[in-house]
Amino acid sequence: MSYLVETFILLILIMFYWLNPGRRKKLKKKYGKNDFQHLRTIAHNLRLMLIADTEFVLQGDCSLINKGAVLYSFHFGVWELMPRILSKNTDKELGVLVNRYTDNNIYFLGRIMDRLLYWLRSKNHIRIFYPDEVFKIVNFVKNGGIFAALVDGDTFYDKYEKIERIACLCKVPLIPFVVYYEKGKVIMQMGCNPENMVKSMPEHYWWFYRSRRLTEVQV
Repeated sequence: MSYLVETFILLILIMFYWLNPGRRKKLKKKYGKNDFQHLRTIAHNLRLMLIADTEFVLQGDCSLINKGAVLYSFHFGVWELMPRILSKNTDKELGVLVNRYTDNNIYFLGRIMDRLLYWLRSKNHIRIFYPDEVFKIVNFVKNGGIFAALVDGDTFYDKYEKIERIACLCKVPLIPFVVYYEKGKVIMQMGCNPENMVKSMPEHYWWFYRSRRLTEVQV
């Protein structure tokens, strides 16, 4: 089952990137001879985020989040598994920031994907927040919740200042993290340097952003 899901995802990525001359050119410019391996790695990571059949490992000081925290990362590795990993290691309420596409998505398939992503992200009692719900986010964190967001966009730190502002308002730690697959395990590292992780494992970085622009990000 897992192999079939991964193969299906890879075929979608091939259609989306490889069969489009403009996107294929960007892919080759960024990854060179490893362009197809990048698609295979992303397909594997997406499959893991849908069907995680491996061991979870949390690395870092969990005492940092005892009184609430704001976490941030990039579209790297298997980032969607962060709430599941933390839920196994803390009794804190967890919330994640997502973009709202359903209301203005003109494509039927896009609306279906939005609903599917919302369902997947809200499993295990995870709170879902949208960018225009700042008051709700601040209230959530001040009441001891752990809030997480991805800050990259057309640059690595495109949305970092907004997330940093929330941590300052709530007077809680602002902690970077990454989640990635390695040697049969899904590993979440807290307190690491996400930018350095992308540089050391570039094939695990998802580089097509919310803005839908294929701008280049330096790694």
